[in-house]
Amino acid sequence: MAPLLEATGIDKSYPRHDGIVEVLRGCGLRLDQGEAVAVMGPSGSGKSTLLNIVGGLDWPDAGTVSHRGGLLDLADPRAMSVWRTAGVGFVFQFHFLLPDFTARENLLLPVQARRRVGAADRDRADRLLDAMGLAQRATHLPGELSGGEQQRVAVARAFMNRPDIVLADEPFGNLDREKGAQLGDLLFGLRRDEGTALVIVTHDPALAGRADRTLVLEGGRLRPA
Repeated sequence: MAPLLEATGIDKSYPRHDGIVEVLRGCGLRLDQGEAVAVMGPSGSGKSTLLNIVGGLDWPDAGTVSHRGGLLDLADPRAMSVWRTAGVGFVFQFHFLLPDFTARENLLLPVQARRRVGAADRDRADRLLDAMGLAQRATHLPGELSGGEQQRVAVARAFMNRPDIVLADEPFGNLDREKGAQLGDLLFGLRRDEGTALVIVTHDPALAGRADRTLVLEGGRLRPA
């Protein structure tokens, strides 16, 4: 059976004033249905770059990304837009909530990128907020929420379109240890309930320990921890 997602031979470099910096060199990643994988490694090793390529936010210099055995056309902006809005959900270190939209409205934005919002979508948004412990905060603006609550909304938004994969890049890096651990419980619980695969970049060994596997990115390639 083909893996849910497979990245093969990924190369990525960036120009600098003093030459070319090679970030990824023949990097590969395999992810099965419903699997949680943690990616660790030194700062600047290319972890975020890898997630951006897998999620269609960036493109590699070489290599391929497949979804359920079919190659993604990384050079097609329209295909990548569909992949970003339907295939994957994102959680970043900063929540990126729109300040003039309520918590519920922020969750509905990924739906609006694809089609008209319906009653079932609003119900799902409310259920996800309830799963995050925010049932009473659905109509609050981001500025009326704490930092931890804002990040809970961001986690819920990543699951809104029922993606196959959620990509989380240091999702709790701005939170203290206790709040990060609490949100980790919510993220992994929601991932389990939704049957969603997860790739999480983190420096936190405790958070990585919740995943099914931990990989380390060094020298441009992933290896088992």
